Amino acid sequence: MRRIKVPYIIFKTKSGIYGIDAYTSLRVEKVERAATLIRRFDKMPSMIKMEETELALISKDNVGDFLIRLKDYTKNKAASKLNQRFKKMRRWNLFRFLGIPTGHSRHISEEERLAKENREALLALSILNVVLKGDVEPLGYSFIELEIRDDGVYIDGKKDGVYTELLKVDMRAAIALLELAR
Repeated sequence: MRRIKVPYIIFKTKSGIYGIDAYTSLRVEKVERAATLIRRFDKMPSMIKMEETELALISKDNVGDFLIRLKDYTKNKAASKLNQRFKKMRRWNLFRFLGIPTGHSRHISEEERLAKENREALLALSILNVVLKGDVEPLGYSFIELEIRDDGVYIDGKKDGVYTELLKVDMRAAIALLELAR
């Protein structure tokens, strides 16, 4: 079991007070995964407010710009993946109509991959649409203490689904969290 203190930037918008992981958000493999690291401030256990931390890769001054760029990126990625899916479906249906064999299982696996990427971008976009209402006002830094165990990541003795899943699917985020444990 390893204990890690992860820095968070606390910010306020019209929809409430939130925190974003200021270290792991810039270390994920896919940019849209950073949106899953946003938490409501009132639901953040064992938060200790601080003025500054050297571990934060996102500063208070640019957290608003970071979140707006993240929203724009995820919106473009979701639209792009949807267009790719439609383009592949149209081409595949044309070949099927003409009786040209093109490999059914290959098309199915490609469609599943594109659908997964599209769902991930849409999830991030829906989170950001809820959070980013009005201007982003940074309030300060804080941190959450995580426990990394064999069966997942725990916060205050409760299993955290976001960090547990992130360790499974995102190698760069897992390495970043383990670097914090040193």
